[in-house]
Amino acid sequence: MTDPKEQTTLEFLAGGGEMGRRIREFDWQATELGSPRDWPQSLRTCIRIMLSSKQPIWIGWGPRLLKFYNDAYIDIVRGKHPHALGEPASVVWKDIWKDIEPMLSRAMERDEGTYEESRLLIMVRSGFPEETYYTFSYTPVLGDDGRPAGMICYNTADTERILSERALKTMQQLDSLGEKKREDEVFAQVGRALLANPLDFPFAVMYRVSDDGAHAHLVATSGVDRASPLLDEQIRLAEPGDRYEQLAATVQQNRMTEAINRGDWKNLAKGGWDVPPRYVVYLPIRSASRKSPLALLAVGLNPYRKFDEAYRNFLQQIADRIALGLGNVMAYEEEQRRLRALEELDRAKTLFFTNISHEFRTPLMLMLGPLEELMNRGTTEWSEAESAKVEVTHRNALRLLKLVNTLLDFSRMEDGRGHARFVKTDMASYTQNLASNFRSVIEKAELEFEVRIGGNTCYAYVDRQMWEKVVFNLLSNAFKYTLKGKITLELDAHDGQVRLSVSDTGVGIPTHEIPHMFERFHRVQNSGGRTYEGTGIGLSLIKELVRLHGGTISVESTEGVGSRFTATIPEGKGHLEATQVYDTNPEVEDAISDFYVSEAESLLASAEKEPVADNCHDDRRRDCILIADDNADMREHIRSLLGNKYKVLTAPNGLEALELIRKHRPALVLSDIMMPQMDGTELLKAVKSDPVLCHTPVILITARAGEDSRIEGIEIGADDYIVKPFSSKELIVRAQAQIRMSGERNKITEELERKVEQRTQELVNANRELESFNYVASHDLQEPLRKIQTFIHLIERNNFDSELSKGYFQKIYTSAQRMGELIQSVLSYSRLSKNGEALQRVDLNKVIDDISVDFELAIQEKQAVLLVENLPIIDANLLQMNQLFSNLISNSLKFSVVAPEIRITSSRESGREIPLAPVELADNSYHHICVKDNGIGFEPEFSEKIFALFQRLHRRSEYAGTGIGLSIVKKIVEQHEGFLSAESHPGEGAIFNIWFPA
Repeated sequence: MTDPKEQTTLEFLAGGGEMGRRIREFDWQATELGSPRDWPQSLRTCIRIMLSSKQPIWIGWGPRLLKFYNDAYIDIVRGKHPHALGEPASVVWKDIWKDIEPMLSRAMERDEGTYEESRLLIMVRSGFPEETYYTFSYTPVLGDDGRPAGMICYNTADTERILSERALKTMQQLDSLGEKKREDEVFAQVGRALLANPLDFPFAVMYRVSDDGAHAHLVATSGVDRASPLLDEQIRLAEPGDRYEQLAATVQQNRMTEAINRGDWKNLAKGGWDVPPRYVVYLPIRSASRKSPLALLAVGLNPYRKFDEAYRNFLQQIADRIALGLGNVMAYEEEQRRLRALEELDRAKTLFFTNISHEFRTPLMLMLGPLEELMNRGTTEWSEAESAKVEVTHRNALRLLKLVNTLLDFSRMEDGRGHARFVKTDMASYTQNLASNFRSVIEKAELEFEVRIGGNTCYAYVDRQMWEKVVFNLLSNAFKYTLKGKITLELDAHDGQVRLSVSDTGVGIPTHEIPHMFERFHRVQNSGGRTYEGTGIGLSLIKELVRLHGGTISVESTEGVGSRFTATIPEGKGHLEATQVYDTNPEVEDAISDFYVSEAESLLASAEKEPVADNCHDDRRRDCILIADDNADMREHIRSLLGNKYKVLTAPNGLEALELIRKHRPALVLSDIMMPQMDGTELLKAVKSDPVLCHTPVILITARAGEDSRIEGIEIGADDYIVKPFSSKELIVRAQAQIRMSGERNKITEELERKVEQRTQELVNANRELESFNYVASHDLQEPLRKIQTFIHLIERNNFDSELSKGYFQKIYTSAQRMGELIQSVLSYSRLSKNGEALQRVDLNKVIDDISVDFELAIQEKQAVLLVENLPIIDANLLQMNQLFSNLISNSLKFSVVAPEIRITSSRESGREIPLAPVELADNSYHHICVKDNGIGFEPEFSEKIFALFQRLHRRSEYAGTGIGLSIVKKIVEQHEGFLSAESHPGEGAIFNIWFPA
């Protein structure tokens, strides 16, 4: 042990923390180094460098390299500390001596330094061999004789970095599991990833667990041949035997387990080490949809690494990544099964449409034939109404036949049976003939129709019936969604392509709808066209027809400006199947279908037939009914049923219907659900959300049958729900019932409103009388009290000598004073009930200054401190502001046990920062006034109760008061449309937060 007196002269041993102290206290006399005062200067210099450094350093000195080290090196020697001090290096590092002895010999015998970067050393520092990595250098240090007398070693720990990099590389190789589509691909990638890390995973074996958890079969290995006789391909988990007992237990428990590596597992593989793993960990690959795991991964652990939390988390991350990969595979397979099922369903639906379309055509033709005969016969005995009904029936039968034909065409396309006969055609002449069929109906709607045919003669091979449907569909759509302006058809040929364009100045298409325009059954919601009716497959059919011609179709549109559809097909016949191409087709004549034109004409029927809507208020003898439907024939049919008994208004869409409802206040609304511009559901919501119209009964009419549709209609607020087709009697009865119930409901509502208004006025009058009584009673009670106090003063002035009587007089005086305060508080509170007092600009700083003068004696007596920051100027009642802050400051002075400190601060906040403010005031600005003291405080449970009238938290004998002051404060804040809260804990003072509108 070094003599303490010598320590003052051995400056090289000064400081150094724990190791500096241990070196000073060590008995160096018992070693070959002798007393520190005799050590050579080179050793002294090295020790001084070592003790003053924050880097791990050790020094070996003398023939046996006796060990010195600093505090930073303690973590390297760990369990060998502190016994390593003064021991030979060969003893301290006997576990790695074979690794470092050659380098130390080179330094000591040949005076050559060495440098090792991230060197693997299997150290035994904590009772077990441990994998470590260090970057270090051995530098020889010369003695007085000029020969190496020792060495100094600088160390850098790399273990955590190496292990982290290894783990990261493994996880990166598992990242691709999420992209795999089959389970075998996932298992194979897991094997490859673990095989690339033989140090952390000397071996790994993976079993797939059956759905019932009873069996497991081998799916992947790492570090061991899958065909090894030491592994079983199949395992019965119910009877696992001793070898797989732990594996089966892990499957049953569905959680990570570990076990000592015994039996055949011990002989599987050593990985990158010289000894087999000591432990095996079993990892279940869990799934949220299964009780048993999807698979189980058994891994041999690194024999030179402690199974700590980091190693455990690493393994769990691997299991989670595998579970994610298998989950994605299962989801992908499920999606594939679902797609196959949908394909089968789609084929079945296509077949159904084909069959049902054929079945529909027969009864339709049997209806159309007799109807056409009746119309051609020109019967003069019919009335005008009877003739109109026959025409309506014929028109709608034709429309139904067109819809059936469209479905049939579409189903043929889907089924691959859309056989075409492509005939050489003069496109200019043929297209112009087709377009001419639409001219009369377009011009009848007061629209301009322009046909532009290019000057160049162009021929193309087309199926003429298909081309007819393309042209008619595009013109029909343009007419349907163009209410004013112009429709233009253009045809030209350029660069071997024939281009057909149909543009309009109609309602246009929203930008987000354009990508979906050619999807089957897609319909633009609430578009402002002439009608909402249709199948939703017209454009998708056109796309298929154009595609069969080897062409393309596109759309350009701006909402509110118009749309332009462009179909392009190639000239010539090289792109078509030779068996479907004909130069002439004498067997088939050009047949122009009138379905599209007839349908377009029916859209104009309402403008010609329906009279201008009458004012419902003109005829008080009959109730008014509004009919909203985009089908003119349906409007006319319902009008004919109800028009004899009720006045009827009609509207072709929900938007016009809402305007008529607001203007005429009908007794009942009958509305179709699917209409342009505003559908029936939106119309219903608009009516029911309007306080003026909400009592108007609404009956929804729809073609959607079924109980679910009926319930849905009632749930969204409809008073009744009628499904097409409906009987005339049913419609009339339901309309009458709703009108009758509406009348009774209106009578009850009016009576209730009258009673509520009457009761409200009674309460207002009673409240006014109560306030008047409160004020008068408080005022009158002050006079006798004033007299009592005066007489007491006179008695005292006459020197009444009885000490007992004086005590009684004092109690009388105190009680009278207390009653006076109470009455004054009640009077102040009653005055606050008067609303509408004039507000003015009030400087709160001036208010506090005035109050400070009023409370000057109390402040001096209590040795109180009043700290006020710059307060705002607000719109307020000056007297009430004085009352408010007087009460708060008075409370702070009263409820204190030490010298009171009252702090009043101000800030600016928005409504969303105020806990008490409602959502609608979130954007309003407020002045936040905070009054804080260091008084006795109160329990947090009283934070709201303290503002109630006569609420006291302490006995009157402890603190005087009326229990009304804070109620007055709350009422003042509320009358200024502000908010008030309090917060406190016993012994910690109180904080009152006030927010006034800025």
